[in-house]
Amino acid sequence: MTVARGFLLWLLWPLLLAWPVHAAPDTAAPTTETARVGMYMKIARDLNRSDIRAAFEVWTEELMRKFQVPSEIRYYSDVETLRRDFDAGRVNLVIADAMTFVRHFKPEELADGFTTKLPTDASLLLLARPGSSDARQLINKRIARLEDDDVSGTFLETLCLRRAGKSCAALPVTFVGVPNNHQALTRLLFGQVDLALVNQHGWDTAVELNPQLKQAGVVVDRMNFETQFFGFYSAGVSPEFRRFSLRAIPNMHLEPRGRQMLDVFKTDRVAPADPTILKPFYQLERDYRELKAQVARKGRKP
Repeated sequence: MTVARGFLLWLLWPLLLAWPVHAAPDTAAPTTETARVGMYMKIARDLNRSDIRAAFEVWTEELMRKFQVPSEIRYYSDVETLRRDFDAGRVNLVIADAMTFVRHFKPEELADGFTTKLPTDASLLLLARPGSSDARQLINKRIARLEDDDVSGTFLETLCLRRAGKSCAALPVTFVGVPNNHQALTRLLFGQVDLALVNQHGWDTAVELNPQLKQAGVVVDRMNFETQFFGFYSAGVSPEFRRFSLRAIPNMHLEPRGRQMLDVFKTDRVAPADPTILKPFYQLERDYRELKAQVARKGRKP
């Protein structure tokens, strides 16, 4: 599953929040609060934005009319504007990728929300061609990686700094941007690159389509995490309202209509999440910044 297709389910968030499993549709919200959603459009870069807006309008109207969860949606292409609106209270539920949360929000500013559960996790795997004698060496290597993916980029830069004491550009390393995991694996299989950085679920899906790709490479490094797309409430939203608006998420996959929708988008289920799930990404960013600072200090020594 590509990043874009996997993220399509996030566009259904109002329907997810409203799914009436244990609460009657006419149950009133326990407070006068409103779910003020801010969606960072970078994560939907491969989707038609007009379609996104139209879908949100329909679902938000249904959410308010039938399930009495007051909500509104704003779309952002600039994360600094999103951050300012979050500070001003114009946004209290942020939908974004992991590194956007890490670089622009503190853990204590966030509260419970939701994420998707895939049949397998989304861990990053660095693969080398079988039989490579220097698979862990990065100097002069060609590495296939997903385009415009901040987790992949930060992970690789951290590896370069840790293993060689230099940035990837200084080694040098040549990055080959690809739109999906399947293409990264194919390039590795046919020797067009030396290494490929892919997601676990992307590798599994690619192998289902082409079993030969199972032999494309061997894992030489990895970063473990479940997923990298989330929706989190502001910590300023009351626990009562958060519970009310998120109440149906754990059971959506048990409903026939909900199961049908999840199957269409090739997602196993939707699950509650709290900000602690971001710990691997906060740690990655800390490691990167510390290693970068160490290299800079050594470079200034006489």
